Amino acid sequence: MIGIITAFRHELAPLLEGDVWQTEKVGGRLFYHRKLSSGSEIVATSSGLGKVMASATTQLMISSFTPRLLINFGSCGGVSPRLKVGDAVLASSVIEYDFNSLHKESPDLNCDLSWIGLLAEKFPQLKVGPLASADQNADTPEKRAWIHDQFKALVADWEGAAVVRVAHRNRLPALVLRGVTDVGDDELSSEYAAHAAQVLAEMSALLKNIIGTIDGQLRKNSK
Repeated sequence: MIGIITAFRHELAPLLEGDVWQTEKVGGRLFYHRKLSSGSEIVATSSGLGKVMASATTQLMISSFTPRLLINFGSCGGVSPRLKVGDAVLASSVIEYDFNSLHKESPDLNCDLSWIGLLAEKFPQLKVGPLASADQNADTPEKRAWIHDQFKALVADWEGAAVVRVAHRNRLPALVLRGVTDVGDDELSSEYAAHAAQVLAEMSALLKNIIGTIDGQLRKNSK
């Protein structure tokens, strides 16, 4: 089983279109699941905004459905000057850029390099690099530049680091796949509104192909 987590229902909606999904409510959260033509299963849900909601939903999905791999999917803001609206980004690592503690646990984690290598080779349009997460928007040119300079991040979001951290604690591989909807060329909300629908539709089509590749590799690994 492959698990997919978005922050918002509208990020999940394009993926749900065109297929028949069963629904199930667990822990107050609505989960969608269906079988692929291979017989493998997908389960998908929206967590709500932020790292706390993403963490809780990730653990709920893992405990309830025992997926073999998780994908955090949705939109993001570009912080690297090399990116443009519509770019598809696969996180190589995640960093919590609002994390400030004297404790030794690092706020950054690497994603599963074997999966990243496989997908980067199969889908050369993917931009691979670090992703920075926080419970705040990267909504000014100065903040975007700081995130990129400080962490070498390509993009910023709210939930990716949380999903990867919870998956890591459960010894599960997790990937973060995001489409760039804003790069600071305009006020954040208007830039997002102008691009989100098209970017998410294109990203959902890409995600369906990526799911097929992942499913094939998981079944191969099981033999």
